[in-house]
Amino acid sequence: MSAAAFVFTPVAAADPDSPSYGQGKQAIDEQVQQYHVQLSPTTDWAQYCQRVLNSDLKSGKINRVDSPADFVAGCQDEGRTLIAPR
Repeated sequence: MSAAAFVFTPVAAADPDSPSYGQGKQAIDEQVQQYHVQLSPTTDWAQYCQRVLNSDLKSGKINRVDSPADFVAGCQDEGRTLIAPR
């Protein structure tokens, strides 16, 4: 149950200056630009970004994250920016 509670950590508490926030932004950029992942306005950002975090940690792309909540928030914010109409 604690993992589920973590996934829904409020984004308002995120620190945009945190290195973890930057890691999250970079991770979603990589998903879109290198792997051509298609995201939509209906994407469940919390769930998707948590999966990206878990995958990147498991694969060794990221050795550690100081704040998983900031990583997810950065990923969510950047993901929404990437799909926003231009």
